Amino acid sequence: MEKALIQATAKSNNVIEVYVSKDFCFSELKVFRLYENGKLVQKIKPVSMSESTSSYIYTLLLKEYQYTPGFTYELATEHNYFVSIDISFIATTKEFEEKYRYDGKLGAIYSKNSTVFRVFSPFATQIVLNLIRKDSHEIECFNMNHNLKNGIYETTIPGDLDEASYTFSATVFGNTKEVVDPYAYGLNSNSRKGFVINPDRVKEIKTNSDQLPEFKDYQKAVIYECDVRDMTSLTSVPDKGTYKALSQEGLKEKNIPVGLDYLASLGVSHIQLQPILDFQTIDDDHPFDSYNWGYDPSFFFAPEGSYSLNPNDPYSRVVELRNLIASFHAKGLRVNIDVVYNHVFSADFNSLAILVPQYYFRLNGDKTLSNGSGCGNDFESCHYMARKLIIDSLLHLLDFYDVDGFRFDLMGIIDTDTLKLAFDEVKKVKADIMFYGEGWDLWTNLPADKKGSYFNADKMPYCAFFNDRFRDVVKGKSNASELLVKGYLSGDTNYLDGFKHVLLGSSVALAFAPLFKSPTQSVNYVECHDNNTLYDKLLACCPEDKPDEILKRIKMCNMAVLLACGIPFFHEGQEIGHSKGGIANSYNSSDKVNGFDYSLVEKRKSLYEFFKDAVEFTKRFYTLANGEFDTLSTHITFDNLPEGAVKINYNFTDFTVFVIFNPSKKSFVYSFNDYVNLVFNESGNVEKSDFYIRMAIINALSVNIFTARKGKDSKKQ
Repeated sequence: MEKALIQATAKSNNVIEVYVSKDFCFSELKVFRLYENGKLVQKIKPVSMSESTSSYIYTLLLKEYQYTPGFTYELATEHNYFVSIDISFIATTKEFEEKYRYDGKLGAIYSKNSTVFRVFSPFATQIVLNLIRKDSHEIECFNMNHNLKNGIYETTIPGDLDEASYTFSATVFGNTKEVVDPYAYGLNSNSRKGFVINPDRVKEIKTNSDQLPEFKDYQKAVIYECDVRDMTSLTSVPDKGTYKALSQEGLKEKNIPVGLDYLASLGVSHIQLQPILDFQTIDDDHPFDSYNWGYDPSFFFAPEGSYSLNPNDPYSRVVELRNLIASFHAKGLRVNIDVVYNHVFSADFNSLAILVPQYYFRLNGDKTLSNGSGCGNDFESCHYMARKLIIDSLLHLLDFYDVDGFRFDLMGIIDTDTLKLAFDEVKKVKADIMFYGEGWDLWTNLPADKKGSYFNADKMPYCAFFNDRFRDVVKGKSNASELLVKGYLSGDTNYLDGFKHVLLGSSVALAFAPLFKSPTQSVNYVECHDNNTLYDKLLACCPEDKPDEILKRIKMCNMAVLLACGIPFFHEGQEIGHSKGGIANSYNSSDKVNGFDYSLVEKRKSLYEFFKDAVEFTKRFYTLANGEFDTLSTHITFDNLPEGAVKINYNFTDFTVFVIFNPSKKSFVYSFNDYVNLVFNESGNVEKSDFYIRMAIINALSVNIFTARKGKDSKKQ
């Protein structure tokens, strides 16, 4: 941001630093006067001065001086020019953190007779509510009352303000800026104003959660990640790229189901939507002029406007998102939301930083912004009101949209105390909620034992973590510099024991030390929105493979994800081997790169059918395991086979399931000790109740599944 001609910043209770541009005053200043709320406190002579070709920097020393947030502090120069003093250093103190707290509702709290507007801004000396009622163009301004004890500004406006738009004009350290309410439930196009929303109008829409099947065990989830826009952006359906388009039944492209119907056809249990809360870099009025996944958040309570039919309508995006969730629920699909609480697009311009400088964003010891997120700022989840914002946002998503789980982006930025408190609160609302995230150990200014990383998984038994070890062992490393490195199923059979380890949910000491105490904490995946797609990775690391061999490896990888102990996770298009043309980070690439290509479903119908069969088999697998599925990893043994293949034995009370992965290009014959039933192979479900074998041909690049009933009726399935 552009530097002012003169600035005064309190560095502590006894030091003030004054920057003076020579464009403001070319001569050296000898004395300053300190004022509190317009009254002279004392005269101060600089104790030091440094000079450059363009400016002076003065250091003023006071006796220990106690500043009060919400008071106006100014320095006057010898020429009687007054400049406000920035006292935001106070926000970093323990005293501030313990005093300035509020547990009530924030934002625009609607009732038919009046609306309460409430915002947290301890340093502000004035906040004005700028209100435009429905069907009016007149701006009404109301001074808000400041509670100096807790830093809350509040005013109550009588009348029915449903659909009114509003902003706050906040005066902080002498600068007045118009900001949007961080707690706004609705926004206009490109997030310039908030809207007053009547919750009852939203909640009158049924969410169909009563149509969802029972869900108790994380390991029985099959999560499918997709982007609202991607699932229809390349189609010719009406309103493509919107919440509305994704919520429609009966859409087809060349006889292939599109959007909702396609997702429902896969048989998965949970749809994970990439960010749907308001983000910065798409023009809501012209969304197809650019592209972004949405990991550049601005507001944490209002849905993204670029997915809406009418981003300027107060209710359009809100109602359309609720209808989308309801449509998924009606299909028996739960919906997890990808939430990004670790950073914002720009800390300088974000409402939170303007309302409470140096509070909402984590600082290093030198007062620079911590940047473990790699996005320029880290959210300071440890602070009481920042923690409250995260929890309030999660509860709002449950209340307004009846979502079924949360995937936390860069969860290692968020502290463990916040995550535990958040889980406890959302669990009260929805007992079968899913709670998981990216547990990478990031270089944020937070003690290692407080990071929400998988190195603290033992302290977070309620939470699951993306298992990058599974990803790297199964398909090979994902970093650009290691793209040629193979994994077990891409042909490096030296990873055989590592493959066994990840099949056990990385919770057993085999080849590696355990990552988790329980497989229920392991989100098993080989592809997500980050890095190259599985198809592109295999093209790079298996250049000797023929096209059909690449597709066979995709089938094996997908089956490994489904059969491993833990939580299976897939990314849109992974099931049909979609490509992004080798682009590893397509967050702002075109729709052509990111959009779901339904013509590829037709072209690779066998992969599509295989995936559906594979998901369906996992449901049968639960039945075979019966009540022993919860302890699946304790029922597994392994046998090493020729050509680096492996046989996994799932030993249950009534059944044994044998799975053979052969990642080599050589076929071989395997003899069983007794008759078994071949139920699944590279063609998908092949179960025949009257077909039993003792000798099986294990084809190259294949996965084969056999079952055997124990006891007298071993030949009867």
